[in-house]
Amino acid sequence: MTNMEIGIIIIAALAGLALIIFLIKRNRDDRKKLLPPEATDDIVEQNRTDQLRHEDQL
Repeated sequence: MTNMEIGIIIIAALAGLALIIFLIKRNRDDRKKLLPPEATDDIVEQNRTDQLRHEDQL
């Protein structure tokens, strides 16, 4: 392998790693928006949260 080929492989690997990190971060942010914390006094909101979690498990 030439140095140029190794450089391209390294750049592609770094780009893939950056994409994976970006998607993990975005997934965590989306979960925080869609699934609020467990403790809530609102019964309707609690039922909605339980329903969303049930749908995620399917």
